[in-house]
Amino acid sequence: MRLQRNWPKYNRSLVNRGRVSFWFDFNTLRQFEVQRQKKNGRPFIYPDFLIVAMITLRFYFHLSLRATEGFFQEILELQGIDMQSPSYTQLCRRMKNLPLPKNLVNRKEITDIVLDSTGLKVYGKGEWCASKYGGRSKWNKLHIAMDLESGKIILAEVGNEYEADTTHFEKALKKANSNKGRVLMDGIADNENCYALAKKYNKELLTPPRKGAIIRDEPVYEKRNEAVHIIKGLGGDLEARSLWGKMTGYN
Repeated sequence: MRLQRNWPKYNRSLVNRGRVSFWFDFNTLRQFEVQRQKKNGRPFIYPDFLIVAMITLRFYFHLSLRATEGFFQEILELQGIDMQSPSYTQLCRRMKNLPLPKNLVNRKEITDIVLDSTGLKVYGKGEWCASKYGGRSKWNKLHIAMDLESGKIILAEVGNEYEADTTHFEKALKKANSNKGRVLMDGIADNENCYALAKKYNKELLTPPRKGAIIRDEPVYEKRNEAVHIIKGLGGDLEARSLWGKMTGYN
């Protein structure tokens, strides 16, 4: 026997998904004025717990910083609380130094990641002699990978200056999950090994093809061949590569 859906009840349940109710404890409201802190500079106007509450709302409802300010201001007005919501610039500054709940930060699995490497100048014993009498300065290389959406660092490895930028490419992919996503890296990743690794971990490698790149027959180069066609179709110059980056989200 086929069951009939109760459409009025079903419609009400869908409507209720958009209803939001908030309750504020009166003792909490009294703490909105932050106590003066013993630190240099101007004291904070809003306490830490209020900033964390707003950032939590932002993550759960996928809001921008400006939308979070407006959303929280509306909540305060509905609750009859006579106060101004912290501005989006205050949220941006304060959230960088506040520990957010782990279940909130790790709630969403990582899909898209960005990889890059940079040099670190080494200062210490022997540097003065090298600069005065000639010699080679010492450098280390920092390999870093981060979540494209949240900016959370998922990999940070320091190696010597002779390591290739793609040394920790697979390790970064392992840090992310196997859900479908993208991995962004500069042109150094334009090789068969990196394309194969990205495909192995269910990721699309988004990297600019090398200058003068040609169409390849290997299956792993499918997305790369599309990029080559687009860049050549736009003129094949530096501006064409820039337009490709904007079209694909590489920028």
